[in-house]
Amino acid sequence: MKEKIFVAALVLLTAAYAWGLGWIAWGFVRAGTALGYGLALGIGILLLLTIWVTWREMLFGLGSGRLAHQYEPLPEADEEDPRAEFEAARTAIQDGAENDWHAWFRLALAYDALRDRKGARMATRRAIAEHRG
Repeated sequence: MKEKIFVAALVLLTAAYAWGLGWIAWGFVRAGTALGYGLALGIGILLLLTIWVTWREMLFGLGSGRLAHQYEPLPEADEEDPRAEFEAARTAIQDGAENDWHAWFRLALAYDALRDRKGARMATRRAIAEHRG
C-alpha cells in the first residue's frame, strides 16, 4: 500500500510540475515577442517530454506489476545464489525460450538480484512485450 501512495504522490507532483511549466509557457506567449514565443516553445517541448516519460514509466510499472502477480518461480530456482539463477535463466532463453515471457521475467529477477538495474529493466521490457504477444 505504501508503494501505491508513493506513486500517487509522484504523479501528483509531476502534474503540479507540468501545470507550472504550462503556466510559465503561457506567460511567455502573452509577452508576444519572438523571444517569448521561442521560450514558450522550449518549455512546451519540456512539458511534452515530462508527460511522455511519466506515461512510459507508469505503463512499465503496471506491466511489470501484472507480470509479477502472474509469475510463479520454478521449483529449481536458487534464490541463495543469484549468479547461478542468472546463468540458469540465461541458458533457458538461449535454449529456445526466447518468446517465453516467464523466461525473460526470470532473467529480469536474476539481474535485479545481481544489482544490474539496466539489465533488469531491459529483460522486464522484453517480458512485457512477449506477454502482450
